[in-house]
Formats: sequence, structure tokens, C-alpha cells
Amino acid sequence: MIAILIIITLLSQSGHASGKNFDCIPLPLETPPFEYTLNDTALGYFSLELISCEENSVTDYENWFVYIMGWPAVTYHNGGINDEIRGYRPPAGVDPVLRTPGNGKFHLYQIIYGEESVIAFYGSPPNRFDVILYPRILCILDFYTFETELVLDFITYSNSPGNLPQERDFVFQQLKWAEVEDGILYVSTAHRTYAESSGGFNAYITAIDLKTLEILWRSRPLVSNSENFIIAGDMIITGYGFTAEEDFIYLLNRLTGEVIRTYDVPSAPEYLYKEEDILYVRCYNSNCVFEIRR
Repeated sequence: MIAILIIITLLSQSGHASGKNFDCIPLPLETPPFEYTLNDTALGYFSLELISCEENSVTDYENWFVYIMGWPAVTYHNGGINDEIRGYRPPAGVDPVLRTPGNGKFHLYQIIYGEESVIAFYGSPPNRFDVILYPRILCILDFYTFETELVLDFITYSNSPGNLPQERDFVFQQLKWAEVEDGILYVSTAHRTYAESSGGFNAYITAIDLKTLEILWRSRPLVSNSENFIIAGDMIITGYGFTAEEDFIYLLNRLTGEVIRTYDVPSAPEYLYKEEDILYVRCYNSNCVFEIRR
């Protein structure tokens, strides 16, 4: 697919993109396929072996995150209940508000510190509870200076052809997580309610070539509504689950989008963290630990 427009960034009077509240025109992407599209050939795989799984108290995130050193993201609003990864002031050079022509305003939702780039998500203005909903703008920032390199609008990813009209307030497929590796943007999008509300067309990972903005592949639906995914060599580790739905960890081939292996977990996987060959998974009501077997 070819992108509709070429990005135009209107710099501040100082002539650089690190100034506060610079105006920009986010680049809209073409509507993605809602049936998955695979690519390339399979590479080397690994498997997971469950080591332990213990019940948690559902809201005791701090007990899980105390063992996580260097969590790669910070959330900048009052949504959720996880204070362990909440920030209150973004680093210098990262705009708290992204302004677009026509008085459009998008507020900083989350910053992800990847190995190659820093990624910022922006969503609708906060509500009266200071919660930012519907993050759809993705900014790729320079790893060292935080200068804006690319601004993408994922509005065309937000609504599936299977959406139920009565569920319109809940089926907006927002940005969940993104990482850049080898010139490819991997991004997950999902909504916050039952899969049937969008006809099962929900919770994808999409791989986008950053030079052409073409979709290289799109996973099958219902594989990624976890708060993050992990790129591990030739594989992507991700998770999907929801109330009264089946809950799984998935291993995807990074170059094809194909689901290679599937693992049951007791409840919806929310956060995933890898340290060497150990995978820690925070689920809704349990904490699981897997060993990565190569």
C-alpha cells in the first residue's frame, strides 16, 4: 500500500521540531486489510516452557513491577490503575500537546523507549478524570534528541467492518504498543471490549515499512490486546484475552506475521517482560513465568 499523503511538519519559528506545541499534519495511512496478510518465509523459532503460575490480587501491580528493571514505557495520564509506570512530566523536547491545523489537539498518552527509536502516542484531550482516550497519533522520535522524525495517524485502523452500531463507544481500535526494528514499524491496535462487538476483527499486529509506508504483513485478528508485545530475535511475543474469552500467549514469526505457537494462560495477559531467557507475564489474576527454549 502507498500512503495517501507526504508528511508535512510545520516547524516552530525557531526552526526545529523540539520546540513545544509545534503544529503538524499527521500522515494518514490507508485503511488496512481486516483479513490477515502474511509475508516472506519462516525463520528460526523458539518455544516457551511454563515454570510457575501464581494468583495475584488483581490490582497489586506494584508487586509485579518491583521485579521489573527498566520497563521501557511511561504513561502520561490517569487511565488505568498502574501507578508503577505513570509519569507526570515528559522529558524535555517531547511535546505534551500535539497541535494540528484547524485547532486540533492531541495529548501525550505514552512514551515507549525502544532500542532504535523513541515512540510517542497521542490521543483525545483528557476527560474530567484526566484520562486520555483513543490514542491514534504515533510519533517516531530521534533516540537521542527526541526530535520528531515522522507523525502517523492510525485513524483508518480504528474501526472494523464488523463493528456493531450499538457498541460504537467501545470498539475504537486504539494504539496499544509499537516498536521499530530494521526500518520496520511493528504496531498493535485493539479495542477495549468483547471481540464480538467488532465481528472478531480486532487486536492485530501490523508490520509497516517506514520507507514506503507499505504494509508488509498483518497478523490474524485476536492475537494482541496486551499492553505491550516483545520482539525477540525472529519472533514476536504477544498476548490476547478478555472477560469470558479465551486467554493466550502467542509467538509470531517476525517476518511473516504467522502465529507459530500458542500457550494457554489463566486470564488475560496484560504485561510481558523478557530478561534473557525468562519471560514474565502479568495476567489479570495471575503472574506467570516461562522459560524460553531455543
